[in-house]
Amino acid sequence: MAKQPNILFILTDQQRKDTLAAYDPAHVCVTPNIDALMAQSVTFENAYTTCPICAPARATLQTGLYPMHHGMLTNSYNYGNMVQELPNTPDLLPHQLAGQGYLTGYTGKWHLGSGVYAVQHDEYLKHYMGNIHFAEFDKNFDSVPTTIGYTGDDFPGHGFGGFGFPEYKQWLADQGKSVTIEHILRGYYEGHQAGQITSGVDTSVDQFLIDRTEHYLKNFQDEGKPWYFQLNFWGPHEPYFVPSEFLHKYDDIDIPEWPNWQDTPGTQKPRIHDLKRGNIDTWEDLVPIIKHYYAEITHIDYQIGRLITWLKQNNLYDDTLIVFSSDHGESLGIHGGLFDKAIFMYEETCSIPLSYKLPQQTSASRRPQLVTNADLFSTILDYTGAPAANRDRDGQSMRPLIEDKPVAWPDTAVVECSGIGSELFSQRMLRKGHMKYVFNSGDIDELYDLKNDPHERTNLIDAPGYQTALHSLRLAMQQWMIDHADNLVYEFNHLRLPLAERRISNPGKPFSWE
Repeated sequence: MAKQPNILFILTDQQRKDTLAAYDPAHVCVTPNIDALMAQSVTFENAYTTCPICAPARATLQTGLYPMHHGMLTNSYNYGNMVQELPNTPDLLPHQLAGQGYLTGYTGKWHLGSGVYAVQHDEYLKHYMGNIHFAEFDKNFDSVPTTIGYTGDDFPGHGFGGFGFPEYKQWLADQGKSVTIEHILRGYYEGHQAGQITSGVDTSVDQFLIDRTEHYLKNFQDEGKPWYFQLNFWGPHEPYFVPSEFLHKYDDIDIPEWPNWQDTPGTQKPRIHDLKRGNIDTWEDLVPIIKHYYAEITHIDYQIGRLITWLKQNNLYDDTLIVFSSDHGESLGIHGGLFDKAIFMYEETCSIPLSYKLPQQTSASRRPQLVTNADLFSTILDYTGAPAANRDRDGQSMRPLIEDKPVAWPDTAVVECSGIGSELFSQRMLRKGHMKYVFNSGDIDELYDLKNDPHERTNLIDAPGYQTALHSLRLAMQQWMIDHADNLVYEFNHLRLPLAERRISNPGKPFSWE
């Protein structure tokens, strides 16, 4: 591929990969446009997020680093986060892209910092710290897209669906419209909500994001340079606020019960999972929530279809590398009513959809290798012509896999978590072959045989027939930690390995006053 391609990265938030036909042909979620895109793409069957939490996963996309290395260990302004605003360093993706001659753009969810104004006016910080003065605030720690190298929109913080930002409100006002959300469902899990946008699809945040994307891409096209644009939907992350047109598509659709709606009787699971257990007693109670979630995915699919049509009309589709993925998945009632993500490493939350539609590609192919979203950074830069020294950090380029060329590739993938909210909890998940091991530092570990138990209903951590496999996986985890400079190796060794088998990457020097 001699010509530098345009690159469009479409990122959804908290989308389960089994909502797509490429991963589950029997699914009932309606996604014709994404299905058509993936029918012309290389799809990765075993892709994982580096962390099943928004900010850490998104920082990985911008840095190519695991959270333990970029410092955003959990969501911004949660306890335990080493870095609250993504530092503006020369290694960030937009700067590396600019070095390859690319125009770079961004719209939609950010969640990698709140920006200095938002921090100064944060009610929690003001309550405990008084007025915060940043007259000489270092721009390296004022993180919104336009301060780290992107052209586009600054929607700082989490965004809570995007409904409160002035740009969106102005977009509505310019059309002489307003948004109305009715029939709100509450109480199924903490502050989560589902509801119906009764004012029409043309008042939705997702429609607004497509209009913004087309605006920036038109400007890029006029400049005549290759471009990279990242379109970040807030959905299907809750609040599940969905236009009526899409919610009604599910009125008469039966939602099959999750195969892991309940665990195998008698199996032991970590007690910390209960932190995310919702107020759902029966499958029938859960179905309306699932329908809102599915309907929002169908709505996003419609908006992606609008954008693809626009790309084709403007002669951009065939020259564009289109990446589609999500930052992490969603539990949505699995294993007895778990909601949200983090603190458990189930496939529904840790595995992610991932596909690449190359320029001129017209057919589908699949790849079985274990990859993570740390590899996305390297892959994107590889397609711009960046040298390996600039692009390979904690991940490596998937380009040889995409183009079906020989390459040495790791036989493991690891996911990390350090807790969420005010709950600090160190975890690592290692996938190797069809086996999956989860190290839960302050709780029981988990072991799953995905070949025989793809829905992870039975924890095999104490099963006699799996102890040899468990020991092998723990040694593989130790080696991965050493290879990736994961400081948790010290605690992992102490808690899980016999003294004779404990290895550390940097034993250090004896203490001396000299």
